[in-house]
Amino acid sequence: MPQNFVSLATSAFGWIPEKYEKELQPVKTGLERAGMKYLLKTWVSISAAIGVGAAVFSLALLAALSVTLKMELANIVMFSILLPPLFGMSAFLGMALYPYQRAMSRKRSIEANLPFALNHMAAIAASGVPTYVMFSLLTTFREYGEISAEARKIVRNVDTFGLSITSSIQQVGERTPSKNFKQLLEGIKSSIETGGDLKKFLADQAKDALFDYRIRREKYMELLSTYADFYTALLIAAPLFLVAILTVMNMIGGALAGASIESIMVLGIFVALPLVNIAFLAFVHMTQPEV
Repeated sequence: MPQNFVSLATSAFGWIPEKYEKELQPVKTGLERAGMKYLLKTWVSISAAIGVGAAVFSLALLAALSVTLKMELANIVMFSILLPPLFGMSAFLGMALYPYQRAMSRKRSIEANLPFALNHMAAIAASGVPTYVMFSLLTTFREYGEISAEARKIVRNVDTFGLSITSSIQQVGERTPSKNFKQLLEGIKSSIETGGDLKKFLADQAKDALFDYRIRREKYMELLSTYADFYTALLIAAPLFLVAILTVMNMIGGALAGASIESIMVLGIFVALPLVNIAFLAFVHMTQPEV
């Protein structure tokens, strides 16, 4: 983001994270697990600035719609009261939750690639090379996604900050978004410290992880079928039914909650329905395991 915008946002809205620092700790945790190099104060300030911008944009959008659709004054006043808070809070919450969503994306990448990375790690460990070399080799394989990124952090902590391999593994394990990967790192650390059989440990973990991966894929395919039925009923059949009812009501005349039927149809078709579809697609994307 432009540094001038970040500085302006922090100056204007920096009081929010300072006042509500305790309540915003989940956002801080999300930033750490997402690997985003932002302080809590900076990110919340940017989120608040974008929320205000979205509220102003909603007023400009309403002005354009009111001219185009020739909306009545009462409708314009009502939407002027409702839309800015709705747009502003939605934008703020979307930005505040983005680190969590990114952390979940990293988690999915780690857990999707973990069975295959574990097989590779077990093969490397079987050759008798040090654990540091095992993680160094993992950094060269982009196919493992975020696991390669986590391995780079372990290697960086050793090379740049001078940490021992066990301390580096522990530090990365505390911040990784994947519980399974955290447990794996803890197991590797424990094997190193106690002199356990790292090769056998990794081979057993690889076998269990591959089995769990197959089960998760089968369950997701069943769940996706349920999502398809839900989408057909709620976002295809229901809107068509409502449009038919509102069309008949518009022919008869009258209003609903002080707004004309035509205005409600326009907002429903061009605003509400696209937003609901986008939300549904985002939900499916967030719950989809990576392959």
